[in-house]
Amino acid sequence: GMNPQEVKTEVFQLPCAASCEKEGSITNSGRWAQWRYKAADPPGEARPDSWIINELFWRVKKLYEKEGGVYPDPVVKLAWDYGPKNPEGKVIKINTHEIAKEINGYFLEDKVVKGKLFKKGTLVPSFAYLQEDGSTSSGNWLYCGSYTEKGNMMARRSKKDPTGMGLYPEWSWCWPVNRRILYNRASVDEYGRPRDPRRPVIWWNGTRWVGDVPDGGWPPLVNREKTRKAFIMKPAGVAHIFGPGRADGPFPEHYEPLESPIEVNPLSKSHRINPAVKLFWPVQNGQEKPKKEGGIPEDIFATADPRYPYVATTYRVTEHWQTGVLTRHLPWQLEMMPQIFCEMSPELAKEKGVKSGDKVIVSSVRGKVWAIAIVTERFRPFKIMDKTVHQVGLPWCFGWQYPEDGSGGDSSNLLTPTIGDANTMIPETKAFMVNVEKA
Repeated sequence: GMNPQEVKTEVFQLPCAASCEKEGSITNSGRWAQWRYKAADPPGEARPDSWIINELFWRVKKLYEKEGGVYPDPVVKLAWDYGPKNPEGKVIKINTHEIAKEINGYFLEDKVVKGKLFKKGTLVPSFAYLQEDGSTSSGNWLYCGSYTEKGNMMARRSKKDPTGMGLYPEWSWCWPVNRRILYNRASVDEYGRPRDPRRPVIWWNGTRWVGDVPDGGWPPLVNREKTRKAFIMKPAGVAHIFGPGRADGPFPEHYEPLESPIEVNPLSKSHRINPAVKLFWPVQNGQEKPKKEGGIPEDIFATADPRYPYVATTYRVTEHWQTGVLTRHLPWQLEMMPQIFCEMSPELAKEKGVKSGDKVIVSSVRGKVWAIAIVTERFRPFKIMDKTVHQVGLPWCFGWQYPEDGSGGDSSNLLTPTIGDANTMIPETKAFMVNVEKA
């Protein structure tokens, strides 16, 4: 690895407030932007990231004003009006609501749009009202409509569900334009009737769309000349099962994980793993040295190795957030999920002489951890290439510093390989090979 003393970059680690110690919004993978309120003050010298950014900005601005630079204008003339200021012009307390409004966007001058007059300073109600002549602003057009003259849409908490489909249109706000299902017109036929009448997301009542906010307000496809197909962000208006822009090519292909119970990809004998993934080889003379030329991987791996016959996967648990650093410090949550476990099938448990509650050792070619066995039918043996293959599963929310007595166990990431996905560099922690033995 790197020698820290030889790294020329200086890194400052600043204590930042946790999510429950500051006010602001959070957007989940379903695109719901939900407003969260501050529940407690951060401990010690920890501060919200908005406070840290505000302080850094002010200091950088003062340096540019004093020393100049090649082009200081973007910093010294930056509009930074996110709270009350002292006589010197520094924001003394960041107002998160002002940031949310800036992201939504304002009218910067009096403007008539779609027959309606909007006064300067009015919040833009929807991205459809944004103008290309500089008369409006928006920090992110997708979030235009999230904070309007009606208030903070992200803070809404109505439990009304008119469609019965769990859309809850007045709970929080969903980008864009509070549309809960993207490309929702794909769920209807050419007459606007739901393809699944029992579970309607959107439908045409003869004059307009009812249900979710339509992804394009055009009438149904039976009106060929007055409408557009459902996938409006695609050139042809239809969904793609493959497409350009990916490092490993446009066509879907099956590859085995870096570690696998089989030596050959049954669907592509020339490529067992994705040839575009990032493997970590040592660098010699500025170039990565391939294994066939004598390079030794910085992170070793074992494929179809009898020492590690079982497929392993890792995951979260409901009781802990991410790595568990926050939630393991809460006694009641730690009590509900106190330590690392290893789930396995009854068949594998019988084969290894293990029952629920036993301590087991899970090892890979990179390391090992102990875990408490959970024998469950959630895990079942696979049949792969006429071979029975067992799988086990471990959470990765333990380890590091707490509980201080070590009773929680180590992080299961001690077992996982270092490999980067070809497009996102996401590590391959969902499939790797291990051994399991009763402790």
